[in-house]
Amino acid sequence: MILISISGILVLCFGIITLRLVYLSSATKGDSIAKYDSPQSALLVLDIQNDTLGISEYGNTEPLMANINTAIEYANDSKMEIIYTKQEFTGNPLDSLITNGMYQADSDGADLYNELSIQSGNIFSKLRTDAFSVEFFENHLIKNEIDTLYIVGADASSCVYKTALGGINRGYRVIVLDDSIFSVKKDLLNKMLEKYQTKGIELTDIEDFIQTLETDL
Repeated sequence: MILISISGILVLCFGIITLRLVYLSSATKGDSIAKYDSPQSALLVLDIQNDTLGISEYGNTEPLMANINTAIEYANDSKMEIIYTKQEFTGNPLDSLITNGMYQADSDGADLYNELSIQSGNIFSKLRTDAFSVEFFENHLIKNEIDTLYIVGADASSCVYKTALGGINRGYRVIVLDDSIFSVKKDLLNKMLEKYQTKGIELTDIEDFIQTLETDL
């Protein structure tokens, strides 16, 4: 009987953790955006935080950070809206267990990386992988009549992918800079990029992004 009880508790705990993971990692849906008279583009920088850069599986992050900062600088020079997100968990012990204590709100690990170029005050904290789960973020896009998102940051198989899907689900044009996104599972990166395209997520790179901005000037 004791063994049965323990097994039941373990199954229940596993179920609770699984449900929480699904909630945190799922892409959201929402109302389709309006057709704006003068639609704008934005550069979305996802989760470049101290804890992110501390993930050993990323290896040498200098080339990626160089590309991300270059994208930010060119976007800033072109007067493109620049938006940053931070993954932050706010004390739920289950979240701390799932994330191994990373990205805790108000911690040094949750702060934006000190070598990240910060060119705007548009910084949104999020609990879930999909930035569209944050009402203030979505409202900011609508207020600024943004219909195109260029995405850089972390991680290719989670926050980048789920936020891109959240955008697609609302009718945004979503373009990922494939040489400016992090991936823990490097061997799966190409498969993820192929998956992006099957979902309507476009791909470009830093060189083409710069060329696009220069052409629009």
